[in-house]
Amino acid sequence: MPGLYLLAILASIAGVGLLARRFLPGVLSPRLARPVLAVLLAFLAFDWIGASRGWFATNTDWVVAYWPPGIPPEEPLLLAFLALFSVVLFEAFRRRGRRDA
Repeated sequence: MPGLYLLAILASIAGVGLLARRFLPGVLSPRLARPVLAVLLAFLAFDWIGASRGWFATNTDWVVAYWPPGIPPEEPLLLAFLALFSVVLFEAFRRRGRRDA
């Protein structure tokens, strides 16, 4: 099922985006691109080093393809999702704490 992992990541990105747009207006803005890009580049560098040294392995049954040294194209999407989800979750807790105080 090579496309299932990719589909799950895309559905997760869409779901978090819809929830953030509905319940946290203003979070999804062009300003969000900088932290997501910074996290993406840092973790992709770590993945690149880990894959080239053999620390990480790619199961070819679950990914669409993989780029040498073994990073699947789903990896940047997953890392971008994790950064997006972290920012949205942080903002949700920050706004809730401000509202409760």
